[in-house]
Amino acid sequence: MQALETIIDAISSSKRLEIELIFQGFFALFLIGLVPAFVIFRFRNTIAQITKPILLLLAGIIVLNYVGLVILYPTWADFADPAEANVTSVSWLFHQGQVLYPELGAAERYINNYGALSYVIQSGFLSLLRPSIFSAKVAGSLAGLSSLTLIFLLIRYRLGWKAAIFGSAIVSLCFLAQTSASGLLASSFWVRPDALLLFFTVLGLFWVVRGTRSIAVFGSAIALGISTNLKITAFLHFIPIYVLLLYRFRLGSVLISSVIALFVSALPYLIFPQISFTNYWTWLQQVRLKGIKSEQIPKNLLWTGFVAMPVAIALLQSLSTHFDSFKRWLPKHSLYCITLILGVVVNAVISSTRGALENNMLPFVPLLVYLAIELFHLSDSKSPIHGGFRGQKSPETQRENRRSMNFLTSLRLSAAIAFTLSICLAVYSTEAKFIDRMITAPGHDAIADLDRVMLANPNRTIGMGYGAVSYQLSTYRPQLVFAGNPYLLDSASLMEMQASGLNNTPESTLNALRTCQTDIWLVPKGNPPFQVYSYYPPLQKLFSDEFRKTFAEHYDRQSTTEFYDVWVCKRTTKNPTQDIP
Repeated sequence: MQALETIIDAISSSKRLEIELIFQGFFALFLIGLVPAFVIFRFRNTIAQITKPILLLLAGIIVLNYVGLVILYPTWADFADPAEANVTSVSWLFHQGQVLYPELGAAERYINNYGALSYVIQSGFLSLLRPSIFSAKVAGSLAGLSSLTLIFLLIRYRLGWKAAIFGSAIVSLCFLAQTSASGLLASSFWVRPDALLLFFTVLGLFWVVRGTRSIAVFGSAIALGISTNLKITAFLHFIPIYVLLLYRFRLGSVLISSVIALFVSALPYLIFPQISFTNYWTWLQQVRLKGIKSEQIPKNLLWTGFVAMPVAIALLQSLSTHFDSFKRWLPKHSLYCITLILGVVVNAVISSTRGALENNMLPFVPLLVYLAIELFHLSDSKSPIHGGFRGQKSPETQRENRRSMNFLTSLRLSAAIAFTLSICLAVYSTEAKFIDRMITAPGHDAIADLDRVMLANPNRTIGMGYGAVSYQLSTYRPQLVFAGNPYLLDSASLMEMQASGLNNTPESTLNALRTCQTDIWLVPKGNPPFQVYSYYPPLQKLFSDEFRKTFAEHYDRQSTTEFYDVWVCKRTTKNPTQDIP
């Protein structure tokens, strides 16, 4: 009960629910729901007639909630996470022909450790739809909607359309149930590579399970190749998919698909001259220098264990109703289960570097969904039930077995209700805050302010600086990059470099300040420049004292706008910019 009181207090105070508290809430609701679940089971035929249409309606509303969020997200001129501004800006730089991965000591500090296709794909949407924050979000939104659609089709194929609606509702909640930071709610459809990784994982799974041999081989190769390019550890959530490919089409298909995937993954480094694999690999090596944050490992495992609850419920149902069928099913799927569990554990460890959160576990959700589908399909089989609790002929034994089955059914029902309620509470704790943040963000006004500054300074280079409190006003920096301004400093990249022990503002960057390669820096209004702290623990200022000293020596605040202070190079020969209305 204490856990539920804490959850209620947190929600009423607009606080996020951490995964540990969500788990405690689940177990509390599970225990509380045992008696009601038994009553519901006893009168299931009567209750089902009333509740099934209502539950189907509620499931539809939950699905529409996710779809609505995904559709609305591009219309909000704000980002859920500062790294989205990084991907957007660097994607446009790539489209303009700039080097994607600069040298380690280059003055430009804008690269993150994402693979080349993160930027190549985004640059395509930016060039096709014209560069804007809206255009940058389209790819992620399409990926999120497509992921849920493919999962719906997988469920419908095995369990029917009603189960597909219920299952899609639960999956959409799993996509949103990232509570370590409010912005993580959008990780299945945001600009960062997570949305694309999720989509290509689902797509690879769908092609292997439903496709012909040629579609399964080439489809899985394309999905794996793109995914490992996006993130080199993506092979961990593709090993179970390749186990399914092995089950269906034998070892030769696996080998052919793997070779093609390797070529697909390497393709961007072969065809684009401004993408250096050597430089990418050098930057990637910096990630291991961040070290493992041991307290994040159990959080990753807890989150994955929580979203795996439907698998546990399906397993319990199969054991209690179709035990003999389960015994025949298990040897055929044991390798899939083993590789899935090992992949989760290994990924939980290597995705626990400083700054990493549970969103790195998201691509395992469709693999868990597939397992739940198979187990529910097994228990929904029309074949006679043998073995398990019903394998004996004695009337007394049969009565004992029925009591046991009634008890286990009550356990399953209580667990299902507790899981649904707890995940709904988890999502609500972040979604309400997230929507309010998006609606109240000054995005459109701030972007219009930036346009006015650029219009008033047509012959000057303008860069986005950082203040002392929040990153929000600095996340609109893609608007400056779209207009052809230089991109010297990116906060997300600087955090990664600092966490790796790398000097995030080397001498070459300081020289860029001294020589005024950027004529004007825009700093959030009323903030001392470059005083922000990194998100990564331990909290420390993102910019060094030497950087701030160099900036102060070469730039003066000469005017102000609605949202920004305008810091102009002291060496400029032009008249200081006047206050811009």
